[in-house]
Amino acid sequence: MKSPLIHPAAQLAGFGFFLAVFIPLFVLSFFNHPSAADDYCFADTAVREGFWQAQKYYYNWWTGRYFSNFLVHGNPLVWGWYDGFRLIPALAMTGLLASIYSLLSELLRGQKSSIVLLVTALVFFTMMVAQQSAVEAFFWTAAVASYTVPTALTFYFLAICIRWYRLPLVGLLRPLTAVWASFLVFAIVGSGETNLILLVLLLLILAGYRLLFQRRLDLFLVGMVIASLLSSWLLFSAPGNAVRMGGNPHSGDFSYSLGASFGWLVGSLRTLLLKTPILPLSFLFIPLALRLIQMDSPVRKLVQIPVWVVALGYLGLLAAMIFPSYYGIGLPPAFRTMNVFYDMAIVGWFYLLTVLVNALAQAGKLPYNQFVLPGWAPVLTGIWMVASLVFSRPIRLVYNDLIRGHAATYNREMNARHDQLNQSAEVLQVKPISVYPPSLFVEDINANPEHLWNRCQAGYYKHKTITLAQ
Repeated sequence: MKSPLIHPAAQLAGFGFFLAVFIPLFVLSFFNHPSAADDYCFADTAVREGFWQAQKYYYNWWTGRYFSNFLVHGNPLVWGWYDGFRLIPALAMTGLLASIYSLLSELLRGQKSSIVLLVTALVFFTMMVAQQSAVEAFFWTAAVASYTVPTALTFYFLAICIRWYRLPLVGLLRPLTAVWASFLVFAIVGSGETNLILLVLLLLILAGYRLLFQRRLDLFLVGMVIASLLSSWLLFSAPGNAVRMGGNPHSGDFSYSLGASFGWLVGSLRTLLLKTPILPLSFLFIPLALRLIQMDSPVRKLVQIPVWVVALGYLGLLAAMIFPSYYGIGLPPAFRTMNVFYDMAIVGWFYLLTVLVNALAQAGKLPYNQFVLPGWAPVLTGIWMVASLVFSRPIRLVYNDLIRGHAATYNREMNARHDQLNQSAEVLQVKPISVYPPSLFVEDINANPEHLWNRCQAGYYKHKTITLAQ
């Protein structure tokens, strides 16, 4: 009998590591509350001006992110559903997980579902220990709409693209799928500049490769490129972008931004290799990669690309994701940008590894059927994964907020504040929260009643002013 690709004990361990990050994040979701930073401003504008008028206002006066604007101006506060914010983090992380599974289902087509589930679990684990901020990934709605949502949609879009080439040429399924893919492009581009740059360049690289190397004008990819460029024009032509970019002397400096992006890239890749288990997991991935490049593999064509093309594209795309932060505001990328960076870097790494394995196997430097993992490899991987979990600051903070009761205290006091804010009064003074758990909290209102966060909450709750007691 042929031995399983992965030992059952190793599979259980892999799912155990996944649960070690997913469960605490999921539980923490139910302690979440609207943030004073942005959430109330979006809600107040939408309630006061109307949903569509709010879109127009932000497009003209702050940002052209038309799709994320659409999402945040429909947040639960707009509908008077305060507790709806407890569901947003759970939905965001579940949606991201589902999108990863969707993409891996296409890339690992032909493998057992248990293998696809395990790889999904391990990729998600690696993303979570690599992330720079849990609150900006899942708990702050403004960041979720502009970074996590388009990241999940990008993974899903790639899965749809791969699937499109397998659809029958006759019938409506292919055209309808192309329309759906075009809408996904529209949504991804309209959510934020980080994913916009990634998607547009990726589509250009793919279409260019098909044309220059395979001598084929791929009309599907051409259509996606056109959709991405039109959507980009819609975002960048927004008057609000000029307002947002106008406050920093380095914004718009192309040469400075390009050099700074590659400098930041080097340090970020070093962090990825040393502080996550991507290296030992890559070693364990080699037997699966060898299966994917077999002659009878349904996905073999996906890795028949020169290694240098994929490597250059990989590094260029990662640098391009960093570029908008320097070009737009002249500063290093925020934690929420780096969350997306690591998500994409991890998935791209394993694709690059598969292409490399294919090249080595074709050159006779890696046996197709005789490669055997040494017994110490899973043990080393397990130790490395434990270390990655322990030394991941965002994951440590999540556990700390739950175990030490900071999340529960924050939840109780924010509920009490919400009850107070619902009272009828022109001038209202609220007490500071006694603990601000870093996994849940971004910013609070200010002692100055004219601060933007204060004015937004005062407007939403129909008070003249709100202040924070000192």
